[in-house]
Amino acid sequence: MGAALTRLARLVCVLVLLVATWARADGVEDESLVDRPISKVTLLGLSRIGEQEVKNNMRVAAGEPYEPRAVREDVSNLYRLGHFATVTADAKLLPDGTVEVTYLLVEQLIVEAIQTVGNKALSDQELRAAIPLYPGGPRDDFLLQQSVFKIKELYKSKGHYLVEVTVDESRLKDEGILIFRIIEGPRVRIREIEFVGNRAFPAKQLSAQIKTKPWIFLFRKGNLDEELLIDDVATLDAYYKDRGYVDVRVDRRVELSADQKEAKVIFMITEGRQYRLRSVRIDAAGSEGTLTVFTTEQLRGLMALRPGDAYTKPRIEQSTKLMQSAYFTMGYVDAKVDATYVRAGEEPDVDMLITISEGQQFQTGLVRIQGNFITRDKVIRRLVRFQPGRPMDGNEIENTEKRLKASGLFNEARVTAQPPDADDPNKRDVLVEVKEKNTGSLNFGVAVGTDNGFGGEISLNQYNFDIADPPASFGEFTGGRAFRGAGQTFNISIQPGVEVSTYSIAVGDPHLLESDWSGNASAFYRNRIYPYWSENRVNGQLGIGRRIGDFWTFNTNMRLDQVTLTDFQTGTPVEVYNQAGPSTFAVASASIQRNTVDNRQRPGAGSLIDFSASEYMGDYSFPTVRGAYTTFLTLDEDFLGRKTTLRLNSQAGYLFSDNAPVFERYYMGGRSFRGFAFRGVSPQADALLNTSPWPAAPIVAPYTQYGDAVSVVQPTWEGNPVGGQFLFFAGAQVEVPVFSDAVTMVFFTDSGTVDDSVSLNQYRVSIGSGLRLYIPMMGPAPIALDFAYPIVKQEFDSTQTFSFNAELPF
Repeated sequence: MGAALTRLARLVCVLVLLVATWARADGVEDESLVDRPISKVTLLGLSRIGEQEVKNNMRVAAGEPYEPRAVREDVSNLYRLGHFATVTADAKLLPDGTVEVTYLLVEQLIVEAIQTVGNKALSDQELRAAIPLYPGGPRDDFLLQQSVFKIKELYKSKGHYLVEVTVDESRLKDEGILIFRIIEGPRVRIREIEFVGNRAFPAKQLSAQIKTKPWIFLFRKGNLDEELLIDDVATLDAYYKDRGYVDVRVDRRVELSADQKEAKVIFMITEGRQYRLRSVRIDAAGSEGTLTVFTTEQLRGLMALRPGDAYTKPRIEQSTKLMQSAYFTMGYVDAKVDATYVRAGEEPDVDMLITISEGQQFQTGLVRIQGNFITRDKVIRRLVRFQPGRPMDGNEIENTEKRLKASGLFNEARVTAQPPDADDPNKRDVLVEVKEKNTGSLNFGVAVGTDNGFGGEISLNQYNFDIADPPASFGEFTGGRAFRGAGQTFNISIQPGVEVSTYSIAVGDPHLLESDWSGNASAFYRNRIYPYWSENRVNGQLGIGRRIGDFWTFNTNMRLDQVTLTDFQTGTPVEVYNQAGPSTFAVASASIQRNTVDNRQRPGAGSLIDFSASEYMGDYSFPTVRGAYTTFLTLDEDFLGRKTTLRLNSQAGYLFSDNAPVFERYYMGGRSFRGFAFRGVSPQADALLNTSPWPAAPIVAPYTQYGDAVSVVQPTWEGNPVGGQFLFFAGAQVEVPVFSDAVTMVFFTDSGTVDDSVSLNQYRVSIGSGLRLYIPMMGPAPIALDFAYPIVKQEFDSTQTFSFNAELPF
């Protein structure tokens, strides 16, 4: 009761002061007071706010000449402090000719406590974190509105589209208690999205452009968000206009179910007519006069858009980009091409106006490089194709940035044409700025898969290696200041496993001896345990190669192998036993490859062609050929850039010898041919059973082995895969994004055969589906999980429904 009386008395005093001030409010703007000295500044109404804090935010002070604008600015500044509900000012002339300025300040109420009422879906703590006000602080109407807005947004993010939030003003004024009253309403989930009036584009295509999505159990919340719907309407409007539907109108409607828990979103579209290009006019921009570099006929020939075509934004941008690229190639790096349109009468036609600012032609001056503290200049200059003294190709600015980023050596790369040289205005230098990344890594991890079983990995990698830069001290080595900077690659890897163990070392140089040829050298030891025997392989190889243009690569390789087959078990094919070795042979090979894939990790366009020929020499002598073709097509792309892609791949190979060893023949199955077991697609050979101990001499069936006993043991025979001379594979796979960029689904069909002759008589076909899990901290390769079923197989094939592969770093 006492607190209420105190507040009432304070309110009466404030009202009296307000009346007194309003009665003389015209004094502030009194022109007769301007420039008179201020003798006194009075602050009325202060209780808990210190007078000095207020004066620190005021411009008006005793001794200063009077200015009405300064008084108005003080009032605004004091309002912005948030401490006062009202701020008014008055000025009056004193008998001595000076001015007294009086400020009446009504302090904001103090928020004694903050409470939320009616919240069930969200806790008090969650709501309190969204409220910027705090107990003991002054009332702030702006923060109060922000609090209501943030609470609503928090509820809407949880699907409570109909939430209502109000503030109990009476309790706040009377007792200083801030109470947010919440009516949560039901959780609304979008069950269906419908498009009405769309004739030019199917609903699936339009749905890919918007962010509002229907609810899917575990995968998508399907929350209804009004702000998101407004954005979606604008997105659909722009999508139609970019494709020539200039008169399109888009709106949306939300229909709630009877219980208000489910919603149907309807996008209503009036498409109008699709406009077409009637004519093209090309002019020089501004006061440049006429075009001098290209004729209008030449520029029209570069356009991707022709009269009569639909006036679509992608083709407009492609046309202007082609024109600008032509100017860039000629050294006009400042050239600009702009396009606009005007409607032509009542028909759905537009006239296109292209304005070109040609600028000046420049030659390339010096190429300067900055930011490379470790990487040698020569490594960067290999990727920079500007030629000093030649016309400055403006396209190379973007192309050089792409090559520098694709090298994997830099986090950032920026290429800019500098202002013209003062001594030679026709020349411009090029500045290449890079920000180096850490190119070395020590990796620990495990790998598990149906083909190779379980294994671990310890590897040391350096992608900016320099074999000619040994450390001068141990500290230089441990500090990472040695063996770096030449753009070479180095890898040493220890991969012990249950079924496969590999130990390798490799070094490579993309510019061997500062030439356009690349070189690499590697060595490894691998032990592979197969179901009935083990294979030990020691390998060393040297290779050189060269890029031919931007897409083609030529490589030659010489390798030396020694293979030993051991640990024969009951069921080992006779042919395998007879080739136990050790076998030593060399392989000389040459290959040519064409790669136009747009992205190594997540390709959406382009193709890969690979053809190789090899000659075996030593314990085994025969030639081989092999070719492969893979292409990627984007079937659909949503507004976030997530692509639905189609991969088509095929390969074929042939060994020109029926005596090739089993460890060099062709096999398929497992991850290479889903639906069949690892190496399950292969010709079969007789396997000897019940033959312990193994004879020392080669086996010739039928064979009778004599044991220690007097009786004679007759062995039995069984077929097992031993590889083939001919391989053919053809497959198709569609990958569809499911959840963000992290989860995709694949649908595939694999087909092919492995045989002892060029024949498709024993063809196999499988179909299936699977998941891909892209987890950035686990590297670019996804975790692959596939289920497949063979629909065409041979009676002796070994099948496998589920296959997977995962590499998990520690």
